[in-house]
Amino acid sequence: PGSAGAGGEVNGTAAVGGLVVSAQGVGVGVFLAAFILTAVAGNLLVILSVACNRHLQTVTNYFIVNLAVADLLLSATVLPFSATMEVLGFWAFGRAFCDVWAAVDVLCCTASILSLCTISVDRYVGVRHSLKYPSIMTERKAAAILALLWAVALVVSVGPLLGWKEPVPPDESFCGITEEAGYAVFSSLCSFYLPMAVIVVMYCRVYVVARSTTRSLEAGVKRERGKASEVVLRIHCRGAATGADGAQGVRSAKGHTFRSSLSVRLLKFSREKKAAKTLAIVVGVFVLCWFPFFFVLPLGSLFPQLKPSEGVFKVIFWLGYFNSCVNPLIYPCSSREFKRAFLRLL
Repeated sequence: PGSAGAGGEVNGTAAVGGLVVSAQGVGVGVFLAAFILTAVAGNLLVILSVACNRHLQTVTNYFIVNLAVADLLLSATVLPFSATMEVLGFWAFGRAFCDVWAAVDVLCCTASILSLCTISVDRYVGVRHSLKYPSIMTERKAAAILALLWAVALVVSVGPLLGWKEPVPPDESFCGITEEAGYAVFSSLCSFYLPMAVIVVMYCRVYVVARSTTRSLEAGVKRERGKASEVVLRIHCRGAATGADGAQGVRSAKGHTFRSSLSVRLLKFSREKKAAKTLAIVVGVFVLCWFPFFFVLPLGSLFPQLKPSEGVFKVIFWLGYFNSCVNPLIYPCSSREFKRAFLRLL
């Protein structure tokens, strides 16, 4: 269209390297480039914050780093090609790379979602067993969980590479996600619906435990069940007094130790509860970003007549990608430690 050379402009279009890009395409390209750079920079900040600050190197934050790694891989290896396709209007990288791009897309997105699922389970354990948490969730167990997480994501992503997809279109300039009905349902279940069910259940249980514990603390009574007896702790203002049923003759030194242990528990519970609130925001945003895509994908595969228009599907498609960009923005707004680490790095 037109006879403009490289770098020329004809009728509101720019010709770059023999390819003609509309002014609208240039605007979309600039927007998507800013989007991708924000996602890359934000996830790098999360990773470097934990790597450079010893006090942030906890098991929970290792799971958060894994989430950032998955989002970073998506932003750096998948989104640039997705954005190029949006700007040019066609796929310019060949059929073989199209298959690899689609597989890596599913791999990173699934790993990101499974990371949020793992984080929700970790937060439940942290809130429910705040004192025992370090012995329950060790670094070795965390490493095994992360290895399993990536293995599951890999299994979900390789289906189309092994032939589980619709017939290959003859036109190599077309590249899209696999919409074969069986695989669409399978990937949606494994990548979204099952993890989302776990996430919702875990955060409901976190909410119940946190509310119960908070009410007990506000009432000044906390029940601790031991191996042989039940102890009722009465927490008074400024920790002035502590009572215990069936514990007559406790000396002042033991009482002081008892109150110190209780203070440690309260501090740990407060931190775990705050971390759970932060990650609940992450999960809420995740559901808003990914649910439209994983609702439309299997529905359109099973019932082609219900497919949305191409423009609507593109918006839904990129809304899912937006989750990888917004996760790092939530941490500094919700976590003082991450905010300080971000500011130091910047």
